[in-house]
Amino acid sequence: MWRGSEMCGIVGVAGRDAAKKVIDSLKILEYRGYDSAGIAVMLNGRMEVRKAAGTIENLISRYPEVLEMGGELGIGHTRWATHGRVSDSNAHPILDCSGRIAVVHNGTIDNYMEIREKLSIKHEFRTETDTEVIAHLIEEMLSSGMGRLEAFISAVSELRGEYAVACMFEGVNELYLARNKIPLVIGVGEGENYCASDVIALLGLTNKFIYVDDGEFARVSSRSVDVWRLEGEKLVPVEKRINLVDWSPSMASKGKYEHFMLKEIFEQEDVVRRILAESRRYIEGTISMLNDTMRRGGRILFLAAGTSYHASMVGKYLLNSLLEYPSEVSIASEFTRWNLGSLDGDDLVIAVSQSGETADVLMAVKSARKKGARILSFVNVPGSTLSRESDGVFFFSAGPEIGVAATKTYVAELVSFLMTFTELGKRIGARVDHVTEVLPRLPSLVASCLESSNRIARDLSEAIKRENSIFFMGRGINYPTALEGALKMKEISYIHAEGFPAGEYKHGPLALISEGTYSIVIGSNDPEIRDLLLSNVNELRARGSRVISVETGDHLPSDIRIKVAEDGIPEEFLPVVFVIPLQLLAYYTAVALGRNPDKPRNLAKSVTVK
Repeated sequence: MWRGSEMCGIVGVAGRDAAKKVIDSLKILEYRGYDSAGIAVMLNGRMEVRKAAGTIENLISRYPEVLEMGGELGIGHTRWATHGRVSDSNAHPILDCSGRIAVVHNGTIDNYMEIREKLSIKHEFRTETDTEVIAHLIEEMLSSGMGRLEAFISAVSELRGEYAVACMFEGVNELYLARNKIPLVIGVGEGENYCASDVIALLGLTNKFIYVDDGEFARVSSRSVDVWRLEGEKLVPVEKRINLVDWSPSMASKGKYEHFMLKEIFEQEDVVRRILAESRRYIEGTISMLNDTMRRGGRILFLAAGTSYHASMVGKYLLNSLLEYPSEVSIASEFTRWNLGSLDGDDLVIAVSQSGETADVLMAVKSARKKGARILSFVNVPGSTLSRESDGVFFFSAGPEIGVAATKTYVAELVSFLMTFTELGKRIGARVDHVTEVLPRLPSLVASCLESSNRIARDLSEAIKRENSIFFMGRGINYPTALEGALKMKEISYIHAEGFPAGEYKHGPLALISEGTYSIVIGSNDPEIRDLLLSNVNELRARGSRVISVETGDHLPSDIRIKVAEDGIPEEFLPVVFVIPLQLLAYYTAVALGRNPDKPRNLAKSVTVK
């Protein structure tokens, strides 16, 4: 979930019909959320700028010529206001005094007030943004006699903070780029090249990408891509590898579905099938790192945030149940503060991230590496920063996930853990036959869950939408399912929801239960756990709670039962099948309340600010 101006989107095109390609690509980035949009285009050596508060459609309505401008170079931006109100003037691109330098920027410039004060003696500031200091700094460097590249690099080098910057100069068909802790990619085409905040924006133009790393600068024209970094005061060329991203443009469209979130929930059958069929190429390296760590008696530590943290909790249970090896799970934002001391070279950190750009995870990984620990990442996006900073990578290849609330990537993470730990279990003689027998049938089990729970989730949402608070509980491997179900409900419906270990209800949360309160109980196929859940459910019902059970059979007394999959499947599969009705329930509740589930307020896809 991006915070602040990091929710913005950048697109740049060096090539034919630049204006339309920039606009079309910006539309794909609308899922990030934004409140203004703008574009700068080079037409016969002159720079034309159009920008407006509101949506891209509002920009097109006010300036219909943007789709017909053509142009040989262009940059565009969707802004989420942080420094300065929502207005036409504060929309990007931001210009220098002369109007010949245009800048778009994602991130936050920490020292912008200091720079602004210094520059305001000679330069006229026309916006309230922190971005404007970049344009005037470049202008200042040019006036001192520097060339364009030197001026751009010198200006950016004065910035403190987190940023992705794209810049163009009037009369020059080149884009100038810089990155520090905010995602930025270069797309490589035929006779033209591009840049964007996210590969998704460029899928209709190319599947070849170069990832800009922190501290790097780039110059992009229709014919070439050059990348440098500063070593001291010396500018050093960087050789970059082109990464092929096997995603199609159709993956970034809603198709027949009203929202991306619903589409992505229903894609989970195909995602599971694809992981089982195609992701085995990552198995060998992954289990080699795990096995080596276990032989040494090293620690295994999962690091993640948000939904990936819940998946990691399941991963811990799976490691313990399938391989009988202990592991730990840490929220990445807390890791470097409290858990770093005892790591060493025998230890393995399993870093889990959908985007591979989550700032808290990246910071924790860098700290763990300094202690000598090896890094194994489970990540969805090829070429992402996390994948490049890891010793081993398992790409779970769920395809682009546009909806802010993670759904298919959560299931993909669970299935990747299941497949990896089961395969390692087979090789070391662990008892995993009960899992290997069912694993090939998992896609059909997921399909069955989608079919059986869709209607009941939709119907139930009409009652849930009237609630102020909803409580989720589970035990063992499904305690994380309760947490994930609660997270989905609150992040897209804005209804207060909490997940608890079922046994902890009597240690405080039971005070919140009153007549009519909805409690969602996640079932179990373990007889011992089921008996404990039965006691919890009876206690809830005795206090007037309306109990919704999610289970594979008719085992728990409840007011409403959501039956999924088939009775008796191994406990290790339950997190995959039980989360599906909870995803659907959150989705339909949000829609029933008139919320947009793809764009929950204050949230976006990946936290790139610590």
